[in-house]
Amino acid sequence: MKKILNISIIVLLSVLAMPLMAQQIYKGQINIASREMTREGDFLYVHMIVDMSDLKLDKSRSLTLTPILTNGSHDMELPDILINGTARHKAYLRSQALGGDQNVNKASYSVVKLDKKSKGQLHYKQTIPYEKWMDTAHLDIKEDLCGCGGHEQEVAVERIIENVPPLLVTPYIMVPQLAYIQPKVEDVKLRKEQWETYLDFPVNKTNILSDYMGNPVELSKIEKMLKAVKADNNLTVTRINIIGYASPEGLLANNEKLSQGRAESFKAYLTSKLDYPADMYKVEYGGENWTGLLAAVESSNMKDKDAVIDIIKNTGDLATRKNKLKSLNNGEPYQQMLKEIYPKLRKVESHAFYNVKGFDVAEAKEIIKTRPQQLSLEEMFRIANSYQAGSDDFIDVFETAVRMFPNDEVANLNAAAAALSANNLTNAEKYLRKSNASSAEYVNNIGVLYLLSGDLDKAKAQFTKAAGDGIEAAKYNLKEVEKKIENEAQIK
Repeated sequence: MKKILNISIIVLLSVLAMPLMAQQIYKGQINIASREMTREGDFLYVHMIVDMSDLKLDKSRSLTLTPILTNGSHDMELPDILINGTARHKAYLRSQALGGDQNVNKASYSVVKLDKKSKGQLHYKQTIPYEKWMDTAHLDIKEDLCGCGGHEQEVAVERIIENVPPLLVTPYIMVPQLAYIQPKVEDVKLRKEQWETYLDFPVNKTNILSDYMGNPVELSKIEKMLKAVKADNNLTVTRINIIGYASPEGLLANNEKLSQGRAESFKAYLTSKLDYPADMYKVEYGGENWTGLLAAVESSNMKDKDAVIDIIKNTGDLATRKNKLKSLNNGEPYQQMLKEIYPKLRKVESHAFYNVKGFDVAEAKEIIKTRPQQLSLEEMFRIANSYQAGSDDFIDVFETAVRMFPNDEVANLNAAAAALSANNLTNAEKYLRKSNASSAEYVNNIGVLYLLSGDLDKAKAQFTKAAGDGIEAAKYNLKEVEKKIENEAQIK
């Protein structure tokens, strides 16, 4: 029979199984007030509270309580509890004193002298290395009342715990690491802003009348915008582009002349109002505004909408296109367009190009609140990394960055990583679709997306690939996902 000696004692954690109800042993005189046997990892934990308050024992005798773990074919004796009557205890101590260390009973968990002072509860705790046969084991207590003092030996065995409970496995919580890409520094931060100005012109006229119809509002708006750009000390305006358009009724040559004349008139107007040099302006002639017409019709609820769209898209010759539009359904759709859509096609687009100075983190934190378009991706990256990774401020910066640079692969990759840190899988997937799928950082982050979606095998494959490309986050994630896979196998 195998003995376990000098096993370390631990305090059981609160996650262990609930203890069983009290049980009486040894002729009903000993109460096992609490008993539990729990497996955790590679160890089996045994805990009992042995209450000897009602025990009656002849002063010349001893009772040995030996817990035995057994499954019928394997037995393991745990350290016993030796309970001595008062006279027997004196003999025990004398024997130990005479025999010295050689006689010390190292198998006993505790030696108790049963008297009024010692009667009470004994906490029995053992930690046992787990073996496979213990899956079907139970715990007995052998009660051995010695045959000393002229008495006959009495031995009994009682079952106190029916079986070893199954392994308690806590789900492994994995916190993956994400990969970000440091954006490149912009040597020159060139930006542009676009404004559309809808000016009203008398028929076949190109000169701007500042008090004509809606012109006062439109002109005031563009002046205010350009003055604000000029007053911003962070900016240096380098060029202003002006593109004039005409609505597509009448002759093409006349409309091209109108678009040119209106753009030149707008340049002259701005030159008179703003002190930018004349050579800073670049004038272009957009001609007939068919693109604007198509967009306006597509977004409208006008009559014969589909037929109008078909004519615009599929009639190449402009004169034929105009005639078809005029004759469609007795000209009703055309008259509606002349009234409701064509006036807005007579417009001037303005683009202001400017250089923006560089900002340190403190300055950039203020700029991003009101003028994020003035920041580079690299500046926003530095702002984000001044905050706690995964915090709301951290994520908001990357969201702003991808809003300012919606088609930039790095902006989308970093926004996806930030979204994953917040477990926002919808945004993460959206941004990853616009990232560079060949980058190792992408591979790591798509692995995190698979992980958070519950596909551990796909996640492991991506982490393996990214780790091979030298991504440190992927190396960490690979180890962690292997632990997670093993943990889930144990739970199953």
